[in-house]
Amino acid sequence: MIKKSVELANDVVFKYIETDKFKTNYFSFNFISPLVSDKTAYNSLLPLVLMRGCEKYPTQADINKKLQYLYSGEIVARNDAFGEYQIFGLKANMLDNRYSQGTDVTMETVDLICNMLFKPLLENGVFSEKYTRGEKINLIDIIESERNNKTKYSMERLKEEMCQNEVFGISKLGKVENVQKITPQSLYNAYKEILSTYPIEIYFVGKCDFEKLSNMLASQFNSIGRKPITINKVKTIEKATNVKQIVDIENVKQGKLCLGFRTGYKVEDNKYYLLQLFNEVFGGSPTSKLFMNVREKMSLCYYCRSIVNQRNGIMIVASGIEFSNKEIAENAIIEQLNAIKNGDITLEEFESARKSIRNGYLQVYDSAESMETWAFFRGLCGSNATPTDECDKIDTATINDIKNVAAKMTLDTVYFLKGIEKSEVNNG
Repeated sequence: MIKKSVELANDVVFKYIETDKFKTNYFSFNFISPLVSDKTAYNSLLPLVLMRGCEKYPTQADINKKLQYLYSGEIVARNDAFGEYQIFGLKANMLDNRYSQGTDVTMETVDLICNMLFKPLLENGVFSEKYTRGEKINLIDIIESERNNKTKYSMERLKEEMCQNEVFGISKLGKVENVQKITPQSLYNAYKEILSTYPIEIYFVGKCDFEKLSNMLASQFNSIGRKPITINKVKTIEKATNVKQIVDIENVKQGKLCLGFRTGYKVEDNKYYLLQLFNEVFGGSPTSKLFMNVREKMSLCYYCRSIVNQRNGIMIVASGIEFSNKEIAENAIIEQLNAIKNGDITLEEFESARKSIRNGYLQVYDSAESMETWAFFRGLCGSNATPTDECDKIDTATINDIKNVAAKMTLDTVYFLKGIEKSEVNNG
């Protein structure tokens, strides 16, 4: 998938995925940080502040005017968590030069991003107090909105409890109290450290003059003394030894039941595709066992689905239930897993899952951003397998393979968010 790759500076790599399939090109500039609780707030806030203004374009109005000139291009912040990594920075969609009537949209858009990244707007040698304060408020609003979304919140709480002694339980957004402590000076200090020490990966998907763009990007690092840190790989827990039961009580009308499983599979494993195939049969689709049985036939859940994490080998079953159905819903979910362990998989279920996963792999080629995401995240795991490569593997899978995946599943944590009992409200 990656046609060309060049190291622009010490641990700064530029990767080119060439395609003429789209009318727009995609560019991303990514800092790679260890996922550490006292850094996530800084890493989350920095791209938001950088987007507010730079020396050449000091206000958002100035930036937007430039983007309008560049055929309504778009630049947005990125903030992802992937295993032991936090990936943050800026990404852009821009019109391909073939359609721009002479304007070099590619170079001008990347130049705009470089101005944001390398020449930010400073006041008295630090970030703008106004911009820092405003984006702190916005980031805190995002963090609190995540808490108000009880479906997301319950899954985050499960990961937090399940991965107490692992980095995987750390939120990529940071904690409100850590955001509140950030000052223009401390953010600028973090920015200088980030530029000089964090590994950087830059991607371009589409058509460009690779040498010209490489030279322009490399020149941005001429005055930066790079001393990159090493991010150590984190060993994942493959098997749970006991089951933790966690209950939170809040003023909610719908219970949230989440089960966290250790699967023993990760994306760098040669057989990770089997976990995805298993998940499709178990709870990853509208034809899955969880949906058809626990939700539809038994009517125990408002929703019930399973999600696998490709980096840490965790599977989460998330469901919305009546408070009184906690035990029966939990048992019903386990029963569906045991059914697969016992080989209760029809040929129709298996082929439907295989077709769905194959289509999902091939849909990666339908957008420039999804192609970048695939190559980037797989690359972090040391894999250069393409979606087509994974399709070839899927074609070799058997029902017995899915049974074997299920056999490795171990339940680690059960998290239940329940409402306040009426008696507690009356007593209160």
